[in-house]
Amino acid sequence: MDIKKIGITGVIGFVSMAVMGGINTALYYQKHMTGVADKFPGIVQFPPDVASAMIGMVVYVFVMAIIYDKMGVSGLENGAITGAWFGSAKWFFFNTQMAAIMPEVWGDWNYIAIDIVLTAVMYGVSGAAMGWSLERFKS
Repeated sequence: MDIKKIGITGVIGFVSMAVMGGINTALYYQKHMTGVADKFPGIVQFPPDVASAMIGMVVYVFVMAIIYDKMGVSGLENGAITGAWFGSAKWFFFNTQMAAIMPEVWGDWNYIAIDIVLTAVMYGVSGAAMGWSLERFKS
């Protein structure tokens, strides 16, 4: 495994995901999650614990870099397509599982549908950035 390639791709993925996540939070998630936290105080915390979220994001983005590299993702278009389906599938699974076990907290199907669309865009942008980076390391 090329540590330099994965490291640079991971950092690029992290930055693009953080920027898109910040935009999505300001435009949509902040209002929704504040409402959920108000409805379920002591169960849902908003804003979240940023340190914990960042640790998870760093690990996940570097795992994505490894997966995309092993899948042969290369270039903006291929990265965007891969990122969009990869992210939306992951969050579709997560959201439906949470809706199944916590329907009163997580069972808003309008939220789930919007979240999946926003996630597809966010992961599409980060996938494009990571695909671009991976393409730069082709021999």
